[in-house]
Amino acid sequence: MGTPRLSGLARQALSLHRALLRAARRKSPEARAGIEAAIRAEFERHRHLDPRDLQAVEHRIRAGRKKLALIDDPNVVAASGMSR
Repeated sequence: MGTPRLSGLARQALSLHRALLRAARRKSPEARAGIEAAIRAEFERHRHLDPRDLQAVEHRIRAGRKKLALIDDPNVVAASGMSR
């Protein structure tokens, strides 16, 4: 049967999740655990978002991309304030 096909927004969300976790891997081991926990908590908190609510889904993806830019910043060393 294969795997179910994902919508464009679902693919974007999955890609963002992977990119965030990859960015967390580039941090120190102490910071990595906290950043990964914050990423997982944020995605889990919005897990039941209605996929038909395109505005809300797109908003969460935009917010996630902003957080990705923050994590990619070499000056960021911890996850404080990430779960807003």
